[in-house]
Formats: sequence, C-alpha cells, structure tokens
Amino acid sequence: MTDETVDNVLFVTYDSLRYDVWNQMQDDLVAGPKLEGAGVAFERAFATGPGTSPSFPGVLTGTLPLSHGGLGPLTAERPRVAEQFRSQGFSTAGFHSNPFLSTHFNYDVGFDTFTDYQNPLMGVATKIFPRGIEINNPKLERVDDLLNLTGMIKSAYQAVSDKPRPYVGAEVITDDAIDWLNGADDPFFCWAHYMDVHHPCHPPASYRAAFGVEHVDMETVSELYSKLLDDSQSLTESQLADMRDLYRAAIVHVDEQIDRLLRTLESNGQLDDTLVVLTSDHGELFGEHGQYGKPERMYDELIQVPLVVLNGPSGLSDAAGDLVSLLDLPPLFHEAVGGDVPAAYEGQSPTEPRDHVVAEHEVGGDPVVGVRSADWCYEIDRIRDERRLLEAETGLEVDRTDAEAARVRELADGRVRSLGGEVESVSEDHLDADVEARLEDLGYR
Repeated sequence: MTDETVDNVLFVTYDSLRYDVWNQMQDDLVAGPKLEGAGVAFERAFATGPGTSPSFPGVLTGTLPLSHGGLGPLTAERPRVAEQFRSQGFSTAGFHSNPFLSTHFNYDVGFDTFTDYQNPLMGVATKIFPRGIEINNPKLERVDDLLNLTGMIKSAYQAVSDKPRPYVGAEVITDDAIDWLNGADDPFFCWAHYMDVHHPCHPPASYRAAFGVEHVDMETVSELYSKLLDDSQSLTESQLADMRDLYRAAIVHVDEQIDRLLRTLESNGQLDDTLVVLTSDHGELFGEHGQYGKPERMYDELIQVPLVVLNGPSGLSDAAGDLVSLLDLPPLFHEAVGGDVPAAYEGQSPTEPRDHVVAEHEVGGDPVVGVRSADWCYEIDRIRDERRLLEAETGLEVDRTDAEAARVRELADGRVRSLGGEVESVSEDHLDADVEARLEDLGYR
C-alpha cells in the first residue's frame, strides 16, 4: 500500500436493491451510512441492464452484456476481474447463491475460492414448488390431492434448510466470507453477493416485526410473488404494502450483515487498506409505470442503483454527482490497488466524466438497448418493435428534437448497429433441472 493505493478489494453487492428506496432508508441502516460517512456515495450510478444476467457482465468482466456472445454463460473472450487479480498474486474469493452467477454460467473463472451453494438440496423444494409452493406438474397435482406430497416435501426441506426458498440467507454468505477473510493474506479480492432483497424475500422474524409484517409467512410470500408477476391486479393494496415492507425489512437485514464484514476488516486491521465497494445489480418495480418485477425496460427504478466507495482513489468525491456506469467498477478496482487497467474493459475510471450510460437486455435474440444521458433515455426495443424517448427521471415518453435527445438516439442506434442483426446469446442447454427450477422460483423463467 502507498499513500495513494490500497492492497485489498472487498466488493459487496445486493441483488434487486433500487437506489431511491435505499436512499430513503439511511436512518434505518448501519453499514450504508458508515460507508457514506467515510467514503463517497454516487448519486447517479447505473447498472448495465435491468436484471442480474445483463448487469453482472459489467461489474465482473468490465464488458457490456450483449458484447462477446451476449447473455448466458460467460464466454472465454470476456476479461475477468478475478482472473486479472489472481494473475497479479491476489487471493480471490466469491460467495453468492444466484444461479445466474454460478459455475453453470462460468462466473467461477479466476476465483481461488468460489462458493455458489449450487447443490441438489438447494432445489428440493423448487422442483415441486415453482416460486415457493405451487405444484408445477399436472400429474403431481393429482398425487398431491391424495398424499399431500407438497406438505411432506416442504416440511422435510424446512427441517434441513430452515427456509423453502431458492437462495441461502445473508448470515450464511457473511459467515463464509468472514471465515475466508480471517484466513486470507494481503492482497485479496473478495466478492459477497446477497440475495435476500430479491423476491420472494422473507427476512428473519425480528426484521419483519420491525416493519409490521411479522404476520406474513413464507407460504404467503411465495403466493404473493407469483401473483405479483402473473396477476398483479388480483392483489389488494394491503398485500402490496406487505410486499414493500418485506423488501425494506430485507434491506435492513442485509445491511447488518454487511456491517459484520466491515467490523471483521476493522478488527483484522485491514479496513484502512481495503477498497470497499457497495452496490446493487438492478432495482425492482412495485407498480411504477403500471408494472412489477424486472421487465426489459430502462426505467430509473430498474437501472439506478446505490454505489458507495470507501478508500477509493483521489478525485472520486468530485465525481459523486456525475453519471457513472457499473461498467466502470473494474477499472476502479485496478486503479485503487495501483495496477494497470486491462484494455479489454469497456468501462472507464469513475473519475472521468460521462455524458451517458448504456443499459441493455435481450429476449429470444431480440435486443433492447437504452442510452441514458443526464435528462433523457432513448430505448430501441426490438422485442416490442418500438422506439421511445423517455424523460429520464419520470420514465414518461416524450417527443423532443433538441440536441441532447438527438444525441442519445444517435448513440442507441450506434450500439444496435454494432451488435449486428439478431443477438444470439450463449446457449444454456447444459443447465440441469435443479438450476432451471430455481431460476423459475426467482421469477426468471
């Protein structure tokens, strides 16, 4: 470490945490305000897509999601942050339980320790209970009427795992990350990703009680989540309020686990020598724009995310109000430790001004590309065969012909042209039934 650099990197990510909700909740949090008070909080940071699969290529490979073969398992052509650090003598570790970020999708490349909890037990319930509890097979429905098969399997699963949901809890991620940190020598790169804010979210009872939703059990959460995605009109205002409160309770739960990581670094005497980056991969709609979940759109509620940096390079505070893409995090990691930034990264240092960010997605070979400037967002949507100019902060469609509107349109056209015709994403044919079932349980299928 020098006066201008650090030795280590701790990269902490929430799944599905939107910026505006997190920003409103600072009085309820511990780790977030602690990092903001000592570091730099960015006011306009944006993910590279409105979901996990289009966001994490940006933060862990430094490339846009539809580059290098598109969505799906990462191709060998993409640079890897972990691989770059390991080649420079860093110990590398990752802890998460999102199937889209697992070994099935080649996210383990470059990590000495990669714990993604992709074991058969994780999916015992979800093979029978899509989104938590429902039967997904007509034959099993008839069997269940006679034998209560769902009840037996669910009870057995709960006895072993304590929660019938498709990801491990924040305490498990934190415990394992702390065990690794306590044994890791400098320099290290450690990534911890928390799924608890992702629906169907059901934080521990004490957190539910603090937000007045202690009465909501896991079965109800799963039922409500299914309706939220498939038939939101059938939900009452009270039920929607419960879903929002569970979301907030889960944010507090994860925040306290992140504080455990920070206290571990502090007790080990490593905090001052560690770049700590806290962010999210995307947000979530709760009825805004008449939609729920994560549609393939580039609304701020979906792509604007928290970003807080502790012990970063000089000059970061001057950029706190500027547009920043999560694509810029890999260059930041290398800059902070005094290393060279690989030319294969498509991002730039957050200290360099941006006039726009790019976010994109794809379904069935049809891309959606959004370019957002300070005030406008232009979407080229091949899924719906539409083009839209949106007022960035409100998401309202507008008709303008000024220079800034023309600029975002031009940039979006250029990105689509660079992709060529249909976007052929990498095949997922190798995924086993357990992973497919968990993806369905998380609302990805």
